[in-house]
Amino acid sequence: MTLAFLMLDNISGWEIFIIVFVIYIFFGPRSLPKFYQNLKKSASHFQESLKDVQRELHKKE
Repeated sequence: MTLAFLMLDNISGWEIFIIVFVIYIFFGPRSLPKFYQNLKKSASHFQESLKDVQRELHKKE
C-alpha cells in the first residue's frame, strides 16, 4: 500500500513522527502491536474490496 493511495503523499517526516507518537501515547506500548495488526487487516480487506469492485466493473464492460 502506498502513501499516495491513502492521500498522505504531502505529509512530511515530522508530521508522521508526531502522529505515531500521539498514537503511542494514546494506546500505550502494550496495545500498539495489536492496533497495528488490526490496521493492517483493515487496509488489506479494503484493498481486496476495491479489487473486487474493479473486477465487477470490468466484467460489465
